[in-house]
Amino acid sequence: MKSVTVATAFKNFEATDAIKDTAEQKIVACLSKYVHHDTEAHLVLKIEKNRKIAELTFHTDGADFQAKEESADMYSSIDSLVHNISRQLIKHKEKMTAHHQ
Repeated sequence: MKSVTVATAFKNFEATDAIKDTAEQKIVACLSKYVHHDTEAHLVLKIEKNRKIAELTFHTDGADFQAKEESADMYSSIDSLVHNISRQLIKHKEKMTAHHQ
């Protein structure tokens, strides 16, 4: 059974369980769909002036993945981040499948 763990760090704002749980659930759901090995992802949520920034990095299937999204709302940044990572993982999977044909 594969497992996905997310290590979350907060910078320049108070960590709330709601935002941490939402972010981790969405990331775990996304990674579980595409990744077939145990994976540890590092998530950084931070605020710089009026920008809410979400950054994610992880290594799987011999490749490093990283994404950074920012918006005026932290939940929007997290949603954009998950969408970005999904696209990267789909592209990586297609590339890997193309090599094996």
